[in-house]
Amino acid sequence: MQNRGGIFWGVALITAGLLFFGQRMGWVAFDWEVLRNLWPVLLILAGVNLILERRNRQAALATTILLGVAIPLILFSFVGQRRQWRSGNDNRFDYRNNDRDSNNDDSDEDIDSAYDEERTDRVKTESRTAFVEAMNPATRTATLNLVGGAGRFSIGEPVAELIKADANQTVGSYKMDVDRDADTQNTTINLNPSDGEKDSDGDVNINLGDGDLDNRLDVRLNDKPAWTVNATVGAGKGTFDLSRYVVRNIKIEAGAAEVELTLGGKATQSDVKISSGVASITVRVPKNVGVKVKREGAMNVNSLDGFTDVGGNTSISPDYEKAANKINIDFEGGISTFKVVRY
Repeated sequence: MQNRGGIFWGVALITAGLLFFGQRMGWVAFDWEVLRNLWPVLLILAGVNLILERRNRQAALATTILLGVAIPLILFSFVGQRRQWRSGNDNRFDYRNNDRDSNNDDSDEDIDSAYDEERTDRVKTESRTAFVEAMNPATRTATLNLVGGAGRFSIGEPVAELIKADANQTVGSYKMDVDRDADTQNTTINLNPSDGEKDSDGDVNINLGDGDLDNRLDVRLNDKPAWTVNATVGAGKGTFDLSRYVVRNIKIEAGAAEVELTLGGKATQSDVKISSGVASITVRVPKNVGVKVKREGAMNVNSLDGFTDVGGNTSISPDYEKAANKINIDFEGGISTFKVVRY
């Protein structure tokens, strides 16, 4: 117990030191509000650590190290900005970067005045981009590769075009590349973020002080081709409603994110692979489709109501063997909540 305590404080101090050093050097640029919303994960991780203390010392050591990293990160998301109550016509909390307080000789009134002036002069810039690719009736299969950092990402209802996407960002912009293979009639679409504009010091201009960071990508697809979807979500939320599409393969990689995936079971077989770090994953599948779920990762909270455990960390729905259409889900998580809901 004492050894684990020493490891915890050692990892925690190193992590905290790196965070503050990175902030001073201008390396830390992140939407901390997203991380603040994930603080309940600490409770889950702490509970798992207590359970494993007597059952599995190696696993308990792993959770201790993860706690040593996670706790400074969450705390930094709260204290990394100066929080002060401001009164006026609209009472509210203002979040300010601690770098503004580097001169300790300034009074609170001077700081407030300087901050208000800065806030008035600051201009929020947004980049709004619309992407459209026409549908070719000869297209039989299509692949969407979507890469996102921090923000909100969604796939919604079908459109007549092959793809329509709307991107709205205060940092950088998105770019779309389309590759059509005439031999296979497959079309590959790549949606990737580009770098944000940089100032004279080479730092990306990210306005976190007033919560101005906005990164949203909304995608709609054509429902005629059979789709392969590869999505990477670093932090934030991904809402992928694929219930109206024929989807053969899905691969989702999530960091510190909340992901909601809805499938329609329109393909004879859909293979789903999900990997996550510190995340909340919910997969919705139709009741008339056979579902098999394989899970990896000892520090996850799983909810598989109505499924039968068949061994090897694998569970199946009661009608899996007889079902005409099947969905196979392979989940691998770090510290995550994973839930499969049949609708």
